[in-house]
Amino acid sequence: MVNGSAHVSLSAAMAGDPVSRSILFDVRLPRVLVAALVGAILAMAGATFQTLLRNPFADPFILGVSGGAAAGAAIATVLHLDEFPGVIPLVAFIGACGATATVFLLARRREYTDTTRLLLSGLVLNAFFSAVILFVFAFAPSSDLTAALRWMMGSLFTSSWSDVGLLGVFLIMGLVLLSALANDLRMLAFGEDDAKSRGIDVERVKLAGFVAGSIITGAAVAVSGIIGFIGLLVPHLIRLLWRGDYRTLLPLSAVGGALLLVVSDLLSRIIVRPAELPVGAFTALLGVPFFLSVLRRSR
Repeated sequence: MVNGSAHVSLSAAMAGDPVSRSILFDVRLPRVLVAALVGAILAMAGATFQTLLRNPFADPFILGVSGGAAAGAAIATVLHLDEFPGVIPLVAFIGACGATATVFLLARRREYTDTTRLLLSGLVLNAFFSAVILFVFAFAPSSDLTAALRWMMGSLFTSSWSDVGLLGVFLIMGLVLLSALANDLRMLAFGEDDAKSRGIDVERVKLAGFVAGSIITGAAVAVSGIIGFIGLLVPHLIRLLWRGDYRTLLPLSAVGGALLLVVSDLLSRIIVRPAELPVGAFTALLGVPFFLSVLRRSR
């Protein structure tokens, strides 16, 4: 917490120096906590989506949830809605929920949710949202682009105590909802037919898990912007270290995601100090090689 673009003395802050105290407790501490909460939420959502779809490549970024939030935020920024406090996160959250509903509806086949179509729908929607964002930016004044691009690349720069409170509520809500589904998701991991034979309502579990994972993702993306690959990378690493079922994967993923994003954010601030790298770009640099290695092993 004392490290960043500039060094701040912890002893000076504890001795009552107002500048040091303000930097540590009003800027850096909430940023660290927001990074931990966002990382935990994204990793929990990734573990849930991978279990639901039984696909190692499923995560909020790939399924279009993050893209929907980004498109909503870009449109709101260009319309100057950022002048009103809290509007950008709200619109981003609505965009994430709208993307979730669209992907789920496109994947439905009568009374069945096709997991392959779910992934393909997410990829297609991501392409659509990218086109929307580029279209919006083409007509945006240059003065609006800096803030929008910072948000698009993922940033914890504006983290505040209100963000900590908001994300804390969503994290607890996600843990409660997904823990309630943990046993059903554990059975679903062995296959839908096996789960149905044990009396589990597979479609209800899919809908509940996907909605819960998407809602908490929407909250995280609304605060931090697009930070990809946390939901893909962390559950895989946890499975490599601890081959437990979903009931243990969920809390361990939350802890792992929190640690990974806190460390990533710290490194993004000190590698090229006093400048700051976008943490979303930094996690992508970590996640893309891992994604390619998983793809290669799955051939």
